[in-house]
Amino acid sequence: DVISSHQVDISQVVATAGTAMTENHLRALVRLSSHVRLAFDGDKAGLAATERAIGIAQRVRVDLSIVSMPEGFKDPDELIQADPTRWATVIDRTRPAIEWVIDQYEARGDMSTAVGKRQLTTATLQLLKIVEDPVEREHYLRILSKKTDTSLNALEERFRQSEFNTEAKQLKTVKGEVEVLKENIQQDYLLALMSIE
Repeated sequence: DVISSHQVDISQVVATAGTAMTENHLRALVRLSSHVRLAFDGDKAGLAATERAIGIAQRVRVDLSIVSMPEGFKDPDELIQADPTRWATVIDRTRPAIEWVIDQYEARGDMSTAVGKRQLTTATLQLLKIVEDPVEREHYLRILSKKTDTSLNALEERFRQSEFNTEAKQLKTVKGEVEVLKENIQQDYLLALMSIE
C-alpha cells in the first residue's frame, strides 16, 4: 500500500507493520502533524486496531480520522492499481475515528430493536471512557443519542453509572491485591521466624 502510494506521488504515507500501531508510531508522527489518517481494513481486525489507536491518540493528543475504501476495494493498493487519481480523492474524504467506529458498531447491530440499541450504546460508552475532553465526549454522546433515539440525559446517566462501576471494580481489584500482599507478608514473616536457629 505504501509503495503504491509513493509511486503515484502521494508520499506522506507510512506503514504500521500490519495493525500493530504503537504509541511510539504516533509520537513520531505528531512531530510532523497533529492530524493522522488511518487506512486500516474495514473488517473486525481493522475495527479493533482503530479502537486501540484511538486510545493511544488520546494520550498523545493526535486527531485521528479514517480513510475508508470505496465499495469493491480492499485496500489502497487495489484502489491505486484501478485508478490512481481516486486515492487522492479518498484521502481527502475522511471521518473522525470515533464517528467511524460508532458507525461500524451501528452497522453490526439491528437498530430497530432495543437489544441492538443497547449493544450500540454499551460499546460506544465503553469507547468514550478514553475521551478525556468533556466537550468532545458530549459531541459523541449527541451522535449516539440520535442513532438510538435516546435522550442525552439518559446516555449521560448511563455513562456516569458505567464509570462508577469501572471505578468500583478497580477498587475491588486493588483491595484484593492488598489482601494478597498482606498474606504474603505474613508468610514471609513466618518463614523468617522458622529459619532463625
